[in-house]
Amino acid sequence: MIGKPKYKRGDTVYFRFTDRDGNECEEHGEVCIVDAYGTFEQNEEPSYDIMVGDFMDTGEPCFCKHVVESLIYKKANTKEKSDEYRGLSPF
Repeated sequence: MIGKPKYKRGDTVYFRFTDRDGNECEEHGEVCIVDAYGTFEQNEEPSYDIMVGDFMDTGEPCFCKHVVESLIYKKANTKEKSDEYRGLSPF
């Protein structure tokens, strides 16, 4: 719901996206920025900027911007959450 995001900064979330080749992919990372009212591109749902520690098994971190809330399917519980993202935040 716009203005009432489900996730907060520091949450580890799992999300789906479509890569450049049109393949459906899944990743997980730490929420760094919450856009509670959406972005310039869309204003129908909250979006998030998410830091992924090992993007698509490349060994490289990636800052995924404007991930809409409907693409996030799971929040990690305390047992699943690790320190793999500590120190990767762009802030």
